[in-house]
Amino acid sequence: MKKKILSVVVIIGMLAALLAGCGNSGAKATVAANTTNAADDMAKKKLVIGTSSVSVDLAESGVKALEDMGYEVELKTFDDYFLPNQALTEGSLDANFYQHRPFLDTYNSENNTNIVMLQPTLWNYWAGIYSVKTDSLENLPEGGIVGIATDASNIDLDLRRLQEVGIIKLTDEQKELYDVADIVDNPHNYEFVQADHTKYTNMDDYALIIGTSNTMAASGVDPTQHLLKSFTDDSLALGMCVMPENQDTQWAKDIMTAYTSDSAKQYVAPSTGFTAVF
Repeated sequence: MKKKILSVVVIIGMLAALLAGCGNSGAKATVAANTTNAADDMAKKKLVIGTSSVSVDLAESGVKALEDMGYEVELKTFDDYFLPNQALTEGSLDANFYQHRPFLDTYNSENNTNIVMLQPTLWNYWAGIYSVKTDSLENLPEGGIVGIATDASNIDLDLRRLQEVGIIKLTDEQKELYDVADIVDNPHNYEFVQADHTKYTNMDDYALIIGTSNTMAASGVDPTQHLLKSFTDDSLALGMCVMPENQDTQWAKDIMTAYTSDSAKQYVAPSTGFTAVF
């Protein structure tokens, strides 16, 4: 009987030792994995950041501060608005900086991705009414052409803004998107023409134009000149984006420190069509 009891005790002891060993191994593996991830995070010293052709100055603004922290920074410029997000999700970019929240939300929804925008947002552009024929909305020229957007959603936005400052009146009928046909009062007898980016370099042809500061700057025209009225939408501010697994890394935090620095703010001139919001 004593032998049986001794055998049971020995077996229980062996099982306890085995379980303890497994538990220690699991704990050691978890610690090792966390240590490896932390080491990889700290060891990362090259950052690849994507941007669009109209946001290059913004992407360049934080580079020096990152280099002063010891990072090597490579900027990749894309002419397409979807490719920087594709490259981010595929892993060829560490971050991208060119988009606003509505665009990001739509992209994530349509592509089943979960790209995140780091906070705070950094820069914003404005829409503006411009003219070389007058220097104020109180002294508008009579007759002539008004250059507006070429796509339905921005035509609607342009017309709403023109109504906001009293240049036109739209129908009282509630519509999702207003068009030129919905103008019911046009006291200055303007002709409203859909005009592409060439309107910025040919303003002599127009009584007024309405457009965005960043696209104007991309056309080589200073958007702070001949500006009669500006409109800013806070929801359209541009932010730095990363994949969710990277948002709490040290390098992501360093990116935000660099891009919210005084040197970053001073790097971007108003003539680029952007203003800092951080």
